[in-house]
Amino acid sequence: MTADDSNLSHKERALGELRSDIESTREKLAQTLDAIEDRLNVPKQAKQYADRAREAFARINKENPIVVYATAGAVVLAAGGLLAWRLVRR
Repeated sequence: MTADDSNLSHKERALGELRSDIESTREKLAQTLDAIEDRLNVPKQAKQYADRAREAFARINKENPIVVYATAGAVVLAAGGLLAWRLVRR
């Protein structure tokens, strides 16, 4: 084994490490870009928010349906009161 052979294997190892670093950096960049895309995708964010709200409503309705009906009744009364107030003011 000559000095040139040991230099070559050292260079090959360094090249292999560089390739490994490049591949790792590409994977991290791809993950970062995916995360940015998810945050900037407004329709996807709105769908996720609606899904979470729907799940929360279903959970509350299952655990205590009286709260849901009382809240719905209060909203109907408030809307009716607002409508009546607007009609009287005309």
